[in-house]
Amino acid sequence: MTDPNPETQEKKFNFLGLAIGLGVSLVALLILFNLIDFDEVLQSIKEVDLSVFPWLILLFLISMVTRSVAWRTILQEKISLGRTFLTINEGYLFNNILPFRLGEVARAFLLNQTEKIPFWEVLSTIMVERIVDIAFLATVLLGTIPFVAGVGSAEQAAYASAIIVIVGFSILFWIARNPQKTTALFEKLTSPWPKITDFGREKLESILNGLSALQDFKRFIKVLFFILLSWSFNIAWYTLLLQAFVPEAKLLWGIFAVGFISLGVSIPSSPGYVGVFEAAMTYALSLFGVPESTAFAYAVVGHSLYLVITIAIGSIALGRDGQSLGQVYRGIRNRD
Repeated sequence: MTDPNPETQEKKFNFLGLAIGLGVSLVALLILFNLIDFDEVLQSIKEVDLSVFPWLILLFLISMVTRSVAWRTILQEKISLGRTFLTINEGYLFNNILPFRLGEVARAFLLNQTEKIPFWEVLSTIMVERIVDIAFLATVLLGTIPFVAGVGSAEQAAYASAIIVIVGFSILFWIARNPQKTTALFEKLTSPWPKITDFGREKLESILNGLSALQDFKRFIKVLFFILLSWSFNIAWYTLLLQAFVPEAKLLWGIFAVGFISLGVSIPSSPGYVGVFEAAMTYALSLFGVPESTAFAYAVVGHSLYLVITIAIGSIALGRDGQSLGQVYRGIRNRD
């Protein structure tokens, strides 16, 4: 007999999702541990020139600032650049520590709390940002795959991403440019269920406000430019770190690796993408002849640097907002 209690059903679903994510990460780690030599991993880490780290941190922070400019542009400059930067890192903090990748929802919740911008409006701007990300990553993979052997599955995924991007942008542009038709269509489709119409009308209005940035072509070009710039700096710091482990590494290696791991971490995994990140990076670099132990060492150091920076900045930002992980998590769950 099934349990009719919605709260119980939600807990079961959450537990199942967490179990699947942890299981995927565990399998990835077990595969890696069978491939690598830990002595070689430690030796690779010991040989890294520490003088490169200030440059890595600088490039990483610049990539974050340029992403903040892009998101602030989608938000139509309703908040300061500093507030945008801190909120993005708060989102990364949630993705790194808590399950279910709540970072994007946390960003929307926190801006609603601190800046009083409607939750659904913020969430729609994050949706635009994410679709632009997918567009860039699909372009990266499609552009680099011809130079990499043995990645047929990645090519298929890249083409699938490109199709999703085209369809997603087409729908978003139509919705953004036809808000009245969108509202009328929603009301018509939900007319048999008045409660759903009443529940969704206000939220749809907020979403349409968030998508209004797509109505301004110059603003949208600015968003594309700064997200492209953000990914360029992201690739730069990953490539610079890679050359500290593999001096002969080329820019192509870094570009492909960043695109491939971004695709890899999209599958369910533990908080912070532990295991899946390392497995995707190790596989991507092995296609260029990098030994698995060296690639794994590089992945661990790069992933650790990312986690340390984003968790540190995100924690400071959360403290400044007078919030805690538990408070925000409960706030998200209790939203109407």
